[in-house]
Amino acid sequence: MARRETLLKSDQRRILFIGLGFVAMAYLLNCIIDASVNGENVYRKIFFPGSREIAVNLASLSVLFLFSAYVLNLLLKRRRLEEALVKYQAGMDVSIDGIAILNNDGECVYVNSSCARLYGYDSHRELTGRSWLSFYGDGEAKRFNGEIFPSVSRNGEWRGEAVGMKRQGTVFPQEISLSRMDDKHTICIVRDITRRKNFEEELERKARELSATNRDLESFSYSLTHDMRNYLTRSSSAAQLLQENCQGTLGENDLHLVRVICDANQGMEELINDMLVLSRLSQSEIRREMVDLSGMGRSIAAELSMAEPERMVQFVVAPELVAEGDSHLLKIALGNLLGNAWKYTRKVPETRVEFGMVDRNGKKEFFVRDNGLGFEMKDADRLFEPFQRLQNAKEFPGTGIGLATVQRIIQRHGGEVWGEGDPGKGAVFYFTLQ
Repeated sequence: MARRETLLKSDQRRILFIGLGFVAMAYLLNCIIDASVNGENVYRKIFFPGSREIAVNLASLSVLFLFSAYVLNLLLKRRRLEEALVKYQAGMDVSIDGIAILNNDGECVYVNSSCARLYGYDSHRELTGRSWLSFYGDGEAKRFNGEIFPSVSRNGEWRGEAVGMKRQGTVFPQEISLSRMDDKHTICIVRDITRRKNFEEELERKARELSATNRDLESFSYSLTHDMRNYLTRSSSAAQLLQENCQGTLGENDLHLVRVICDANQGMEELINDMLVLSRLSQSEIRREMVDLSGMGRSIAAELSMAEPERMVQFVVAPELVAEGDSHLLKIALGNLLGNAWKYTRKVPETRVEFGMVDRNGKKEFFVRDNGLGFEMKDADRLFEPFQRLQNAKEFPGTGIGLATVQRIIQRHGGEVWGEGDPGKGAVFYFTLQ
């Protein structure tokens, strides 16, 4: 701002001095001409004019001074505008986007070098004076005349995608922005989006391939689990029949082996069921509704207590816990978290399991806390990997898929889940929902 004011004062002084110079020259020339015509002394005419001559000269010279100052001011303004135009043009010339200015006839009055290269021309001078119609095919030209230019006239601008045509006749996708500069000109900014379009098409192709692969895997897993269930059913039935038919003839060791077979079959069936649930979570549709998590938590706690009525577990469920989500999927997730808390507090005399919520910076974080075995924080990242088990499988049976299922459900709801633990003091699992 200070530099601008300094330049303005400098221009004003320049106008004053030049205007005074013009006045002085005009006065001298007038005196010389009058003296020559009237045969008077030039020296006397210049330095000792009469009173009438002084009045006339002052009036005429004042008008001349004002006119000279006005003309000089216009010239200086024009020079500053030209300098600014040079700077703006230099900025447009180095732009990586194509820039063109069209007149009302649709002719290019300015085109930068990037725009020329975009359409396959060697120099921007080749495009100056050309109609915009030479940059588009017939179909796209109809779209411009029928849709795009009328929108520019109504709204003053338009932005979208179009299909341009290079000098060689090849077409390319482009992003284009049109804006009215004034009543006579429109500025056009063009960007080649061929690479972006190719990338989008590649992503769509990969997505289609992935979708087809997922369908094949789903079909394969369904067929595999169906066949495995058939074999398990036959194996379990044979073991039970053997146990019933040979009750009096089998020894204790033989009966133990039969029970091992039945237990293994049951464990395998549970694993298959859990794997099916996990695989279907990515495909199932999310049906969002307001879910009463408090009521859901109390219901799950009651089911767990009924399964093992001999255990004395204090369940603390915070009231009015509500969230938006799929009630079926959220029940699976909350059931796994509360089920784990129930399982890993089995050896604690005074068991306490808590389901609640904390507000951190306006974000709801639900949690399930217990005072059970806990875990080392260095193992926290492994908790949500399928088949990862940190505790003894014989003491705490399970398939190792529960927390992986929880993570998949929470992620499908746009949230996060994480765990914190302390060996021998318990664990707490947090999750968020969107």
